[in-house]
Amino acid sequence: MTGLQTLNGSRRLASAPTYGDPFTLISRDVDRMIGSIFGHHATPSTASSEEGDVAKNWLSPSIDVFDAEDHVELTAELPGVEQDDVDVEVLEGVLTITGEKKTTRESNEGARVVERTYGSFKRSFRLNDNIDADNITASFKNGVLLLTLPKVAEQKPEPRKIAVSG
Repeated sequence: MTGLQTLNGSRRLASAPTYGDPFTLISRDVDRMIGSIFGHHATPSTASSEEGDVAKNWLSPSIDVFDAEDHVELTAELPGVEQDDVDVEVLEGVLTITGEKKTTRESNEGARVVERTYGSFKRSFRLNDNIDADNITASFKNGVLLLTLPKVAEQKPEPRKIAVSG
């Protein structure tokens, strides 16, 4: 076991939000699956702005999880994301990575090709009991977020002698 559990109970590592409308979540997951078939990595949804309705993309950063003897390493690829635009938090045993990849242009007027995606992202993972949530560390370098999740030292139960009175 890697120290991370899926939120849906399957054996493969997957992420899921910890809250939200279930129909919106299902719709987003279906859109993501369809998008992966056709080569799209982001799922567009609509959001309001002062200029009117604009498309906002939901990104899903790729992650790797490595299980070492005394810790678990989780790396997330966040190309084009600034360190200040990434948040990592743990609440009630759920590790959540959120952030936003911002565009540097005011508009796409005059664009010939726009293949890069921008928008918000959120990945959540339920932590196993063997992870020391109070000592998780994070570093960010070259668009890669590295989280080190230390494991709690395993305590082997020792038999306790019970006096028999009679």
